[in-house]
Amino acid sequence: MRAIQYRSYGGPECLELVDLPKPTPKSGELLLRVHCASVNPVDWKLASGKTRPVLWVRPPSVPCFDVAGVVEELGAGASGFAKGDRVHARVNLRAGGGCAEYAVVPVADVAKMPAQMSFAEAAALPLAGMTSLQALRDTAGMPMTGATGRVLVVGAAGGAGHLGVQLGKAAGAHVTGVCSGKNVETVRLLGADEVIDYSRPEAWKEKAPWDIILDCVGQDLDALLGRMTPAGTLACIMPGPAVIGRMLLNPLKRQKVYAVALKANGIDLSLLDQLYTDGKLKILVEQRYPMEHLKEAWERSISGRVVGKLVVDVIGD
Repeated sequence: MRAIQYRSYGGPECLELVDLPKPTPKSGELLLRVHCASVNPVDWKLASGKTRPVLWVRPPSVPCFDVAGVVEELGAGASGFAKGDRVHARVNLRAGGGCAEYAVVPVADVAKMPAQMSFAEAAALPLAGMTSLQALRDTAGMPMTGATGRVLVVGAAGGAGHLGVQLGKAAGAHVTGVCSGKNVETVRLLGADEVIDYSRPEAWKEKAPWDIILDCVGQDLDALLGRMTPAGTLACIMPGPAVIGRMLLNPLKRQKVYAVALKANGIDLSLLDQLYTDGKLKILVEQRYPMEHLKEAWERSISGRVVGKLVVDVIGD
């Protein structure tokens, strides 16, 4: 099969198109014919080798955690799906990433795509969507219905952020999004009650503190704690040393700080799919790239200016 692979640690220049053996599903796995994959910052961060102290994948490796495609083959004991089903999932990179013509995924991590969802949308959703969902619901304790608290989403126009804004609104919370000036209208259209342009310091003046802060970019920790209620919770999906260190003090502090670690599963992905079907979740795809142009997609992701998600077409829709 055709795939993109990096054979050593490095930047976008390390990516190359290769021919690899078609994988075989093991017990409890599905083999997918991949139509689309998507890019997340963790892809190029892993490939750089800089995350090795806490998170690593040894080269050679096929990147991209998100896939959408069609079930090609069922491994022994895999049930609930049939050949030809349109599905999406977050893959385990150590078993082979999504930027390839075929990928294997544990059946427990797979969800059937809604009929009206495109492969591009389906590939854009798993990692970013489940990360935001678990950060708000599980880490910060936001109820998924009847939420009354104030939620701040930092990086509200990005992959996880634009989904986090909508999840907060679907739950009933008062949501404030933080983004650059050019994206204010986009975040407002996603349903944010308030939008803060981070380039304007005065935009923070006279704002009430937030009960929950979802930090999708790794913002200054002290600044965020100063904008949180005395018993608020900060969930960071891009944690640096400051967040990790502050977590150790949680037992002594009313304000809680957590690094979010995604637990991929088909149940949460199906919940997101239902919100999409109900019209409560829009998936923004900024740009699509042929698989052979993954380098360009990484360069765009590294810029930190992506609105929504970047999708890689292996076959496409």
